[in-house]
Amino acid sequence: MRIATLLALLLVLSCRQQATPARQSNDSGITEIIVTEKGFEPERVQVKSGEQVTLRFIRKAEKTCADAVDVQGDPVRHMLPLNAPVDVKVTAPKSGELAFACPMNMYRGAIVVVAQ
Repeated sequence: MRIATLLALLLVLSCRQQATPARQSNDSGITEIIVTEKGFEPERVQVKSGEQVTLRFIRKAEKTCADAVDVQGDPVRHMLPLNAPVDVKVTAPKSGELAFACPMNMYRGAIVVVAQ
């Protein structure tokens, strides 16, 4: 029983996503988010309160559940064709985070409001 528990723990730790550092949107308000085998890179985007930003998703991984992205509060599921940019325009909330994820919610990310 103890070996099974240790093996399960090792499996969980080896499958854990490594966090990519938060990236601030550039002057044009466009932030590229690459979809890889690891998920969304970067998975966190820092923006100012109320800022309008365009998330440009580019899927580089052929076999992934992140063939689409759902953005919190947006009723549209944005399909992500392979190697083609898809722009999703959002407005940052006044505080906190605005989440986005693949349809299976395995890969997640967020737009994070930073203090001005």
